[in-house]
Amino acid sequence: MVDCRASLASSRMRKLLLVIAGVVGLLVVAARAYERWYFPRNPDRWIDLSATVVAPADGRIVYVERVEAGTVPIAIKDRREIPLAEIVKGEGRPPAGTLIGIFMSPFDVHYQRSPIAGTVTEVSYHPVEFNHVMGSMFLRNLVGMEPLHAKSPHIYANERNVIRIDGEGVSAFVVQIADQQVNKIDCYAAAGEDVELGQQIGMIRRGSQVDLFVPGIDPDGFDSIAVGDKVVAGETVLIR
Repeated sequence: MVDCRASLASSRMRKLLLVIAGVVGLLVVAARAYERWYFPRNPDRWIDLSATVVAPADGRIVYVERVEAGTVPIAIKDRREIPLAEIVKGEGRPPAGTLIGIFMSPFDVHYQRSPIAGTVTEVSYHPVEFNHVMGSMFLRNLVGMEPLHAKSPHIYANERNVIRIDGEGVSAFVVQIADQQVNKIDCYAAAGEDVELGQQIGMIRRGSQVDLFVPGIDPDGFDSIAVGDKVVAGETVLIR
């Protein structure tokens, strides 16, 4: 009787180990498929050439804020506002305009596109010693908990690449913000280069964020966009 019980337990253990091995194998295959085929996908986009400003990234809008006197009214932890220069890092930033934050989950296309037609006048990379995880923003976006940007110090603290583009009557700053799990930020634009509306200008690995700062234009000057909206790089028109 004891031998039968031991044999039955051994059989159940083998079956359990086989199930665990199968699940692990499926997860490994899914992860490899994500890395190889799903994440690097780069679909064609239809660009509305009558637009003035289009979305620079795929993802969900987490804030649309009026910038005044060089500050952004974003509350994170004990801070009620953040200097624009901490988000759009660099010298000589215009003091007023509109800042739009776009969060890219691991399931969004991660290529960035030029929001305007013009000339690239600045590309500046700003490294940091430590990148914060964007887990809070991911979870809040997943369940729709507002404010979507709460408890997200990565907005001003993580490494970033700033691309300034000057067009006819409008300028734009594209800020590529890296997550802690990001492999690297790719930038395809160079200072002095002319770019077309919707042209690819970069890519960020894994989940990340892209901010768009448009100087001299208040949020009322944009088309109907709101926090929580999903946007598509190059296709979603922000100003017509």
